[in-house]
Formats: sequence, C-alpha cells, structure tokens
Amino acid sequence: MESKNSTVVTEFILLGLTQSQDVQLLVFVLILIFYLIILPGNFLIILTIRSDPGLTAPLYFFLGNLAFLDASYSFIVAPRMLVDFLSEKKVISYRGCITQLFFLHFLGAGEMFLLVVMAFDRYTAICRPLYYSTVMNPRACYALLLALWLGGFTHSIVQVALILHLPFCGPNQLDNFFCDVPQVIKLACTDTFVVELLMVSNSGLLTLLCFLGLLASYAVILCRVKGHSSEGTSKALSTCTTHIIVVFLMFGPAIFIYTRPFRAFPADKVVSLFHTVIFPLMNPVIYTLRNQEVKYAMRRLLSRHMMNLEQTGQMEEVNQSVVSEFIILGLCRSWELQAFFLVIFSSLYLITILGNIFIVLLIITDLHLHSPMYFLLANLSFIDICLSSVTTPKMIADFLKENKTISFGGCMCQIFFGHFFRGGEMVLLVSMAYDRYVAICKPLHYSSIMNRQMCIMLVMASWVIGFVHSISQLAMIIKLPFCGPRELDSFFCDIPLVIKLACMDTYIPEMLINADSGILSTICFIQLLISYSCILFTVCLHSKDGASKALSTCTAHITVVVLFFGPCIFTSLWPLSVTWVDKFLAVFYAVITPLLNPAIYTLRNKEIKNAIKRLQC
Repeated sequence: MESKNSTVVTEFILLGLTQSQDVQLLVFVLILIFYLIILPGNFLIILTIRSDPGLTAPLYFFLGNLAFLDASYSFIVAPRMLVDFLSEKKVISYRGCITQLFFLHFLGAGEMFLLVVMAFDRYTAICRPLYYSTVMNPRACYALLLALWLGGFTHSIVQVALILHLPFCGPNQLDNFFCDVPQVIKLACTDTFVVELLMVSNSGLLTLLCFLGLLASYAVILCRVKGHSSEGTSKALSTCTTHIIVVFLMFGPAIFIYTRPFRAFPADKVVSLFHTVIFPLMNPVIYTLRNQEVKYAMRRLLSRHMMNLEQTGQMEEVNQSVVSEFIILGLCRSWELQAFFLVIFSSLYLITILGNIFIVLLIITDLHLHSPMYFLLANLSFIDICLSSVTTPKMIADFLKENKTISFGGCMCQIFFGHFFRGGEMVLLVSMAYDRYVAICKPLHYSSIMNRQMCIMLVMASWVIGFVHSISQLAMIIKLPFCGPRELDSFFCDIPLVIKLACMDTYIPEMLINADSGILSTICFIQLLISYSCILFTVCLHSKDGASKALSTCTAHITVVVLFFGPCIFTSLWPLSVTWVDKFLAVFYAVITPLLNPAIYTLRNKEIKNAIKRLQC
C-alpha cells in the first residue's frame, strides 16, 4: 500500500441477518431446529447406505458422499451463526474469515461437481445400460470421487488466492452473517474490478455452465425414457426427478449470488440463508421422500433395530409372537357420529394451524410485539402447531377407514412426539410465568434479567426437558413385551393405554410413569399457581392502570395453564383405566388445547388485538 503506517484489518464485524434482537431470537430457534435435523438426517442416509446390502450401486455410493458433504457443509456457517445470536458483538478474525471462505467454496464446489458425476451415472445407467457395469466400476467411482474433491480444492484455492492479495485497511463491516466473496471483496482498499471479473468467471460462469450442462443431460435422459413404458422407466423417472429437484435447489441460489456484479440486493441475505442452512436439509428430506429404495432400506434398518430391541427384551418363552401393530377402536363405532366428528375435527385442526401461524407471523412483523413475552408466545404457538399435528391428522384419516391400525413403530413415534411437545410446552408455560413475574414484581431489572441470552436459554431448556421427559417415557415402554391383545380403546397411542397390553406385570412401570409424568405435571402446575398468585398480590398494590394491564395479561396466561395442565394431571395420576372420561380429556388436550392458545391470546390480550388492528389498517 502507498502509506507504510496504514492500519491492517485484523477482524471483521458481522452485521448478521437483522438488527432486531427479538427477530434474532425467533430465527435462532428456527435455525437450531433446522441444524438439529440436518445432521441426523444426513447421518441416517450414510448409515442406511453403509448397512443395507441392497444399496451397493454407484448411485447410492455417490448419494452417501453427497450426504457427507451436506453434513460437513452445515458445519461451516450454522454453528457460528447460532453462537453469534448469543453475542452482543459479532466479530470474526481475518484468518477465521478466510478459513470460512475456503471451506465454504471447497465443499460447495465439491458438491456441485458431485451432482455432475451423479448426472453422468444416471445417463450411463439409462442411456447405456449394457455398458453401465463396465463404465461405472468401483475404480471409476473412486476416480470420479477423487476428481471432484480435487476440483473443489482447486476452485477454493483460486478464490482464496485472489482474496489474500487484496489490501484491507479501512471499513471492516460485513453486511451478512458469514464471510463470502461478494461482501469481503468490497472492503478492499483498491480497485477490485479485475478481481470481481475473475471471481465471476471462476464461480459464476462455472456454476452456470455446470447447471446448463446438468439440465441438458437430464433432458436427454428424460427424452430417452419417455418412449418406453415399463417399471424401469418409472423408476428412472422417479430417480431423475429427485436429482433435478436437488440440482435446482443447489444451483439456483449459487447462480443468483455469483453470476452477477457484486452489488448488494435486499434478497441476498435470504438467498444466502437458504443456500447455507436450508439447502443441506433438503438432501435428506428429498432423498427419503422421493426415493423408494432409500425409504425401503430405512424401513429395513428400523425393522432390524426393532427386532434387536425385541430380542433383548423378549419374555422367557421362546416361541411367543410379537405384536407388530395395534388396532385403534377410535372415539365411537357409529358411522354417523364419525362423519360428524370428521367435519368438526377437520375444522378445528385447520383453525388451530392457521391461528397459531397467524400469531407467529404477527409477532415477527409487528415491532410493538418484539419483547420477551411475545417471543415466548411465538414459540408456544409453534409448539401448539407441532402438538396438534401429532395425533389429529391420523385421527381424521382413520375416520375414513374401516380398519384403524397403527404400526408398533408408528405408535412409539406418536408417544415420543406427543410427550416431547407436551413436556416442552409445560416448561415453556413456566418460563412465561417467570417472565411475567420479573416484569411485574421487578420491573427495574426486567431488561437486564430477561435479556436475549436468558430468553434463548429458557426456550432451549423447554426443548431439552421435553426431549429428556419423552425419552424416559419411551424407554419404559419400548422394553415391554407385547404378545397378546392389541386393541387400543382410543383414537391415538398413549402410555396409559399401551402399557396395559404388555404381557407382564406392569406395576413398577406404571409407578415410574406416574412419577415421571403425573407428579412432575402436578408440581409444575402448583408452582405456576403460586407464581401467579404472587404476581396478582403484587399488582393489587399498584396503580389501577398498571394493575389492569397486568391482570389482563396474567388472566390469559392462567387460563391457558389451567386448560393445559388439568387434563394432563387427570390422565397421568388417575388409575390407568379406559373410560369415556379418558377419551373426552384426551380429545381436549390433543385437539382443543392447541386451538385455545390463539383464541385466548387474541381475545384476552389487548396488545395482540391492537396489533391485529394495525395490521388491518
């Protein structure tokens, strides 16, 4: 540089996705959920391909490597972004920035080349089937794999080399949540026209050419199979459709970012979020939902795992049979009543989903609702959406069936997710009571106590405790032997009903389940009542306006608490028997309670009502 004493940038300040702390909290929770799905999803694909002898074809060898690349790619941006949400000052060192940029382009380009290799594999399999085994032999597969890793490394080294030669001596703010070429290159203290041109040629032009080449190759494949009509053609079309979806999701954001001059657009951050966080999730979702062979292999893997569990926990009798599915008797036997319930519960489910989604969107978009209380309320609405989706869709579908059955694995999943979301909601209601206690009883310390870190910790605690509670419940059930009756006199699987079908004395498991669910629910409920009693006692000593507002907010909370905990305590602590009261309460907390959240918070909360009025204006 011209002046010897010019300062050199040693770190960059990341401005992040948004400046609003409340929006950051909500995005943190959503991205954390995405990240926790990405890793297990991709590792499940790798485990399935490695363990299933039916998935030894080159296609699945490359798919396993694609899942590995996705898992690795998700480590580059998402963990640091989650940590930055908890930090007041978001900084990254110069070396850390260059390292992030290197691995981002290394793994991204490797994945791009891998998609080209997978297209070549499909072309050979469909258009040159007689030569497939000789062309795509193990040596060729490993050579192609080595080539794509070397191609990604070369591409990334070129990118980093162009960046390292630039001087950085002035501004150091990156208007993004991670380091990437378009943002970093604009901070250089020199004319970057030539460098930008080289970057566009290296990243943009290469991405565009690969994308067009992939579209052309898949067009040739689809034209080739169009004239045939057989099972092989249908299978080929299904596989190619899956690949094309992945190609569009991978290359679309990359083309938008790298094939144009490096100028900031409003959509840049959203596209970058999709490219770095959302897309790695798409691989396991698409390949498990669209690929029949992968789904069958996962079922075989699950079946083998369940068989191992059954063998370790089997009864002393060697020749006993094992229940593979349960028969659900439903709410009633009358077809007329079932048709009536079908209409009622379908309407309630639709209102529940739309109402809770509306609350979440309202809190995100209205600046007046960017406070800890409404952040927790948005998470409560999200949990209600998930909780209502555990049992209601299956119940609605069963109204249209004569034989209402659920597999053993499906029953265990329903129990797990039911207790997972219910336990999480229980802890979240305690968190909301704590928020109201601090706001009303310690108003001067509210902003320091209920800061961003505390809100995130409370939400994370609700998810972790819900998970631990659900795992402990499931561990008690899954080891029980089921060899005789298999009729559940209800519309979904729950522990009080399933445990009675076990072929052994269930006194000890019942006691443990009562201790885990019943006593825990009762203690939390009593604590909530005590905390709200303290709040109401405190507000009675203050001015009428403040007391009126506090009473209005707390009344809505207390109503939700009573309606949520009442049925849970009854079903957990009541003797484990099936009565019409049990069915009524089960319908209430599985279908009605998730609906009451949006209803109560829109009708009882003045700030929510005012936000709705502002939205209408």
